Amino acid sequence: MMNSNIEEWMHASDEERAAIHSRWNTENMEGKEIAEQVASLFSNECIYNIDAVNVVNKDGKWCIEAFVVVDDYDNLKGRTNVEFLGFGVIFNSMENFAG
Repeated sequence: MMNSNIEEWMHASDEERAAIHSRWNTENMEGKEIAEQVASLFSNECIYNIDAVNVVNKDGKWCIEAFVVVDDYDNLKGRTNVEFLGFGVIFNSMENFAG
């Protein structure tokens, strides 16, 4: 499942996702399309008011950057190690969204 699609990704185990993610060369944009699709799913399924999502490369891994309304951000800014379908989630205030 090296060049997985979103369906394969969603049905993979956490261990399979981690193994695939670690092999992606994020500098060459490998896996970004899947990360973007997962970010969109996260945006639609999250209980918080997410106004925008981005996919960012953090330390050679794709992460979801979720921009939330200020009130929700105050509750989320201290959360670390949040993951969704194998991708780390970074919460940011909508005030910092550059679009």
